[in-house]
Amino acid sequence: MEQKAEEVVEMVHLGRTRMAAARRATRRGLPVAVLALVSGSAGVALAACGARADSGGGTHTASSTAAASQAKTDSVSLIGKIDADAGAPGTFTGKEHWPAVSPSDIHVSAGATVVLTIKEYDDMVTALPAGSAYHSVMGGTETVNGKRVSSVDNSQIAHTITIPTLGINIPLPKAPEGGFTTVRFTFRAPRSGTYEWECMTPCGGGTNGMGGAMHMDGWMRGHLVVS
Repeated sequence: MEQKAEEVVEMVHLGRTRMAAARRATRRGLPVAVLALVSGSAGVALAACGARADSGGGTHTASSTAAASQAKTDSVSLIGKIDADAGAPGTFTGKEHWPAVSPSDIHVSAGATVVLTIKEYDDMVTALPAGSAYHSVMGGTETVNGKRVSSVDNSQIAHTITIPTLGINIPLPKAPEGGFTTVRFTFRAPRSGTYEWECMTPCGGGTNGMGGAMHMDGWMRGHLVVS
């Protein structure tokens, strides 16, 4: 242990001596290459000293730091169900004017990078009211069938998953007839809490399309649950 301590003192002294030499060389106007060589040697000496001191003191490593800094990723799959009475199992509700997103409650970890994969089976357009901003992607990034998008044209939109309190909006394009559209939306989960999401297109019942499924948990309304 005494020998290691002496080596540390000696290398620190060497580093300081070489840095002093570099300062004297600067005043004498030595070439840049010489200055770089002297400074580099001092840096190596000090780095070696630091590494030796760290190795004598603990279990901290660069790899453990990198692993700790990696963000957790939560991947969640959702199905956008069409309000039809036939189709592939799990893709339709069998109730007219009652489309749904399943599961309606989305569970993620606080601070995680969340990747939502939504298979939308509703092949009907439900246009937003004039002047609505909910055709735009907000609060994250979105791809539709693998292509990055910043909005969905009102002539193609079927639904949205919108979390007003978080500034998140996911516009969902209609599916091709008999098929589905794949939407992936990526965002960072907020702090722990429960945040309501809703659909902003008039896809429910009633004269204005804002009834029924629009106001029922488990249909076109649900929650982002962050723990």
